[in-house]
Amino acid sequence: MRASRAAAFAALMLAAGTVLPAAPTAAAATSQVGPASTWFSISNYRILDTREGKNAPVGAVGPDSVTRLDITKILHGITPNAVVMNVTAVDATANSFITAFPGGRPMPTVSNLNATPNHKVTTNRVTVQVGADGVVNLYNHVGNVHLVADLQGYYTDRYSGSEGNAFVVGEPTRLLDTRTTVGGHPGKLVGGPAGVINLDVSPAQVPTDNLVVQATVTEPTESAHLSMYPAGQSPWSTSDLNFDPGQTVTNVSYAYTTGDHRLALYTNSGQAHVVVDFLGSFQRRTADSGTAGLFIPTDPARVLDTREGLGAPAAKAGPGSTTRVKVTGLNGVPETVAAVVLNLTGTNADEDGHVTAYRAGAARPSTSSLNYTGNEDTGAMTVVPVSTDGYIELYNPHGSVDLVADVQGYYSS
Repeated sequence: MRASRAAAFAALMLAAGTVLPAAPTAAAATSQVGPASTWFSISNYRILDTREGKNAPVGAVGPDSVTRLDITKILHGITPNAVVMNVTAVDATANSFITAFPGGRPMPTVSNLNATPNHKVTTNRVTVQVGADGVVNLYNHVGNVHLVADLQGYYTDRYSGSEGNAFVVGEPTRLLDTRTTVGGHPGKLVGGPAGVINLDVSPAQVPTDNLVVQATVTEPTESAHLSMYPAGQSPWSTSDLNFDPGQTVTNVSYAYTTGDHRLALYTNSGQAHVVVDFLGSFQRRTADSGTAGLFIPTDPARVLDTREGLGAPAAKAGPGSTTRVKVTGLNGVPETVAAVVLNLTGTNADEDGHVTAYRAGAARPSTSSLNYTGNEDTGAMTVVPVSTDGYIELYNPHGSVDLVADVQGYYSS
């Protein structure tokens, strides 16, 4: 459900970007694990824009800089345990990376967004624990870049008498592929209100209007953005994806549908193919609900880096390869969890490609979790179910690429 303060939040327009730390620059001596939390969603709400001086000085942030976001102040006294934001890098002057981490904590060796001058705008979803001081930090490694952040929701304890929402792991399922007839809308999404696709998500068989989906845009004809929102509403002024002509981009979204389970997809310009994969849903809790599906934020932790042999042999993932990764028993994550929230990055790729992340030992789904670009660092947040022995698998169908995975929290089983 949406937080009761949602109506008070205004939503504006969005954009994004990152590069990748290869060795620790700072390490937390002790992992900090947050309390078990429930989900409260809000209409996308802009909380940072350095182009306009919103909650930061006007002007691009510089190299080796930290931008503080006072979440408690932004939410008028609410201090959540973690927040979910769409973070955007605009007009980067150098290949760089952005790291989100809790206020008052050492900066971890992880990245959330890879910015490059090759793209005016780069976007990625970020889940990050909020510091005890109510602050979230955004670190920029090198060069100058504008930062934009849109809040999509937060995790906290009971709020205003509500028990919040718990995550229900879904079987990864393709709901839409406009390159085919999957989803019933063959042909590219056309820019403008007249081109809106109203996607029926009922095949996911979820009795809720709050879904978690992975959206991909491919073969766009112009620089534009994709927005997803409940069918029947006017297009939202925030974006889920930003892309350039010919680019393939993936991002996860916590999307709302209408009561009849329809999700609107809108692009503001040009034409593009769109793919939507179902990952799970949030369902309302009651006072007697159990503990399954609660989110526990952790200090961000790297669990895989094939460049260095962390979590897997020191070798690129080749075409047709599957990389098995242990994601539990580390950094405060227990041995048994339902799913992990992680940032998956492809780097040193010799060609464009994609990666499918799924529960180890399960049948490999026909979905994608990351679409990477040759000779660029490309990251995407995703939610991955975990096997009972604590593993996920990453399938790379073609090309060779180094893979990096950073865990940001987990859902209880």
